Amino acid sequence: MTSPAVSHVPVLIVGGSIVGASAALFLAARGTTPVVIEKHPAVSNRLRAKLFYPRTMEAYRAVGIDRDIYAIQNSLPPADHAAVVESLAGAERRRWPLPAAADFTDVSPSPTAFLKQADLEEVVRAHARAARADLRFGHRCLDIEQHEDYVVARILDADGEMYTVTADYLLAADGNGSGVREQFGIGRSGIDAVAHIMEVGFQADLHRILDGRRLAMAWTDAAFISWNTAHDGGTVTVAYDPAITDPETTFDADHCREIVSRALGLPDSQITVTGRRRWHMGGWTADAYRAGRVFLIGDAAHVTPPTGGFGANTGIQDAWNITAKLISILRGDADPRLLDDYEPERRPVGEITVEQALLRVRDRADALIPDSPPLSEAAVAIGYRYPVPGIDDTGLPRVDEPGRWRGEPGTRLPHRWLDGGISTLDLVRGGRHLLLTGPDGEAWAHAARELDPIGSTLDVAPLPHPDLCGIGTDGALLVRPDHVIAWRAQHFDSNIGMELRAAAHRALGRSTVPAE
Repeated sequence: MTSPAVSHVPVLIVGGSIVGASAALFLAARGTTPVVIEKHPAVSNRLRAKLFYPRTMEAYRAVGIDRDIYAIQNSLPPADHAAVVESLAGAERRRWPLPAAADFTDVSPSPTAFLKQADLEEVVRAHARAARADLRFGHRCLDIEQHEDYVVARILDADGEMYTVTADYLLAADGNGSGVREQFGIGRSGIDAVAHIMEVGFQADLHRILDGRRLAMAWTDAAFISWNTAHDGGTVTVAYDPAITDPETTFDADHCREIVSRALGLPDSQITVTGRRRWHMGGWTADAYRAGRVFLIGDAAHVTPPTGGFGANTGIQDAWNITAKLISILRGDADPRLLDDYEPERRPVGEITVEQALLRVRDRADALIPDSPPLSEAAVAIGYRYPVPGIDDTGLPRVDEPGRWRGEPGTRLPHRWLDGGISTLDLVRGGRHLLLTGPDGEAWAHAARELDPIGSTLDVAPLPHPDLCGIGTDGALLVRPDHVIAWRAQHFDSNIGMELRAAAHRALGRSTVPAE
């Protein structure tokens, strides 16, 4: 294999799992061609995330791949409940619907998707490649050199040949052990090890013991059980105390087989142990999400326990946020100062998400069935609010139930179905900003045209239900490409043009407003 020639790209992404692949798709779908460097030679089939919240699916809807994802889900047996069991083949103590399976139809056009992460990655990568993203598997980033106007990455290809890539910006999606994060000396705050985990992989026919039950996962007194969508294998995880247990000697082949047999309620003869893996269940955020032209996304920026299923979803939203900013900058619409907003927006979301996942670990540790946590899954996954410079947000919570928001700046545009089967979120198109106006807001279109040259970066569309967003029939909203409301005017008046101009400049990272 011949190594790629030295090249320059607008965005280099280190890490090609679901977060890095999603970042590549979001960029490529909007006309920016990224290069992705992934050290592993192929997609990992290891069980990881199994549910993808509505906010994640809204991002995929915006780039036109949600139907392909739901098609995979719909071909699989329903799996939207969890249970505590004597063993998977034994009696159920209690069963409950996964909170992610709640009815989100009032707040989102996109239901939660239930499928294994490896299947989702295949869809995302296929569409990213079709949009001309360059995905390089078996390539390892050795180090990064940062300059004022670009970065240089030294990369080792699958044949052991080294080459370099320069890029305007670099996204580090290289996981919780991020070499990029470590190279730039970015620390972490939180808990490194809530628990020490031994994960035992197995193959077994689970069809008979699942017997059509809509289970996605199960707990016994001593273990957590997860399985693949083919129902022919999965993992059993158990916690151990390294102060009294040597995992290398304790978890030998016989003991691992016994752990799986006991959890499944199947004899040894019906089980094949495929491997074991140690890991730490942690909960932390990086102390910074940025180092110059390098940005952390996904597990490089934050790690959550698997409780709640927030990890991959939060990382995909990091990618959705930063890529929207990069697209505007690379098109020439926005100033690079827009990137200063990434960390103040996403790091608090990471901290809240880690906190909520840790609360769920605490509750399960106390009594296998968790009590109601302080925030719902919908609030954590959808209902966060970004700070908006120049907007008084006194008294507003950072997170709330998504149905309670009414167009406050920094929140996601509320969903409502419109004529033609489209959502209000679908009005935001092509990675562009949108000025939404009330039914009597014709004057806003003229005001937007007067914003040269910024006016050319805005689309204008009517909002038939202004009450949804807390504006009058002659009010307006400025909406970012990532569906976040940047500014709101409840009514129009003749002096509001400068306010709209200032809001548009802020939304594009421009700190000064030219004189009229």
